[in-house]
Amino acid sequence: MRHAPILIALALATTARADGDRTLHLVVHGSVDSATIGPALARELGIAIAVVHGTCDVPCLAVSVDGKNIATVVYSPRSGWSRARAIKLGADTTQWPLVITLLAGNVVRDEAQDVLDRLPPRDLPRPDASNVPSPPDEAPVPEAPPVEPAPAPEAPAVEAPAVEAPAVEAPAVEAPAVEAPARPEPPEEPEAREHSFFELGLVPVLSTDLTHVGSVRHFLSVNLLVGISGGSSGLSLSGVADIQRGLVAGFQVGGVVAMARRLAGTQVAGVAAVAGDVDGVQIAGTAAVADRVDGVQAAGVAAVARRSAGTQLAGVATFAGGDASIQAAGVAAVARGKAGLQLAGVTSYAGRDANVQAAGVASVARGTANIQLAGVVNVARRVVGLQIAPINVAHDVDGVQIGVINVGGSRDGFSFGLINIVPGGRYDLETAIDSSRTGTVLFRHGGRRWHNVYGVGGHPVNETTGPNDDVWMYGLGFGPSMSFGDTVVDLEAIGWQVNHGPRHESDVSILAQLRLSIAHRWGPFALVAGGNLNTYITSDQQSPLVLERRTSGSAMDSGVTVTTWPSAFVGVRI
Repeated sequence: MRHAPILIALALATTARADGDRTLHLVVHGSVDSATIGPALARELGIAIAVVHGTCDVPCLAVSVDGKNIATVVYSPRSGWSRARAIKLGADTTQWPLVITLLAGNVVRDEAQDVLDRLPPRDLPRPDASNVPSPPDEAPVPEAPPVEPAPAPEAPAVEAPAVEAPAVEAPAVEAPAVEAPARPEPPEEPEAREHSFFELGLVPVLSTDLTHVGSVRHFLSVNLLVGISGGSSGLSLSGVADIQRGLVAGFQVGGVVAMARRLAGTQVAGVAAVAGDVDGVQIAGTAAVADRVDGVQAAGVAAVARRSAGTQLAGVATFAGGDASIQAAGVAAVARGKAGLQLAGVTSYAGRDANVQAAGVASVARGTANIQLAGVVNVARRVVGLQIAPINVAHDVDGVQIGVINVGGSRDGFSFGLINIVPGGRYDLETAIDSSRTGTVLFRHGGRRWHNVYGVGGHPVNETTGPNDDVWMYGLGFGPSMSFGDTVVDLEAIGWQVNHGPRHESDVSILAQLRLSIAHRWGPFALVAGGNLNTYITSDQQSPLVLERRTSGSAMDSGVTVTTWPSAFVGVRI
């Protein structure tokens, strides 16, 4: 028993070392929260998790999510090779912590290797013996059946993929191409491992980072000409060019150029601001360029996003290679995908659907447009909301067009304009005479529910003496239509300019007419009958339309006279 104290001391030392090994250091980079990943990993692995920033001591688990929503997990044990796995995360960010936790557990336990170790052995033919037949006694390969009891121990290994099923694209986790045993580190580190509070330099070779230029992340960095760092969490300032190879979470200023791999803070440059993913603000005197923008881009000339763009402002042009939510430009706003709101002095263009487009000259949507406003022309494949411009063009109109000339390929929309062209729509010619002996010739065109009407008319005056005062008039109007089989009901508001004899009236001489007609088709013709409510407004007290309805003698005054009367009409329509 005299050796008992020594044995107890050795046991305590072994236990302390084991507890130290049971602590896993965790470093998290990208758009995931270490405060969420840490506790989840502790529950999954049953060990203590220590969240660190900057340098990560082994055993270390590095988790990073890049701008393409690809999660990479690298596990560096106390001894042996590092292991790495990568997976494409889905669109639901609430599921990211669960997917990353399951992936990290897979990597730390090296479950893929466990599964491979349990697979039955296979005798594959050697390349140099591909043409040599197998010996007769080796032909019956049923030697494999003795390994069939292996399904029982394999059952737990199959359960892990079943848990990972909600994380769509789970097969990518086990892709052999992701395995990199010969390379202990991932191919691209999104963040610098080292961190320094302050860096001062003239150019990259003359700075306080010495041989670690570009791999150190700083809180405060000042460079007189050019600065290159691994990232910035505070302020980075360079007189000519400031280049950050990692995340910029603070404020970055470059006198000419500011560049960052990922921007979550503010980037300011006198000429060009360039970043990979932008979740913050880019401001540049000439051009702001990014791969993806979920923040704000502002530039004096051009704001460019290769993929989607959240908010873009530019003095000349904005461009988004994918979808765009808000764009504003002095000349052109362009989105190759869907566009939420576009405002441009000349042209707004959306490669697909557009919710709201406004432009001084032209608004164009190659898909469906909800609202389009333009100073000259609107063009869309389909309109489900509103188009307002002097010229509106759409392949299908299920909404409303308001303009001078409207062109729409659907008969179910509404087009309000002087000329409405509806391919495949309504075109008919009608001649009629009413109870006041006024004859009219009307031309209608438009859609099934709404149409325009243009007409000329005349009214003979029987006078044996005096000048010729025969009434002639021209007018235009519009109104809705309803169809009931071969019967069509039209309600129209028409305004007529009324003239007398050979002269064109220069005074007020307007006939307002509310016209209701019913047409029933027989073959190529339709018989028409209906009624008019006529209101004549004139300053000519001697107009036949006034004299025929005056109950007293001469006019009492020389002001404007308003005369109203009903009339009925019949006619033929083709």
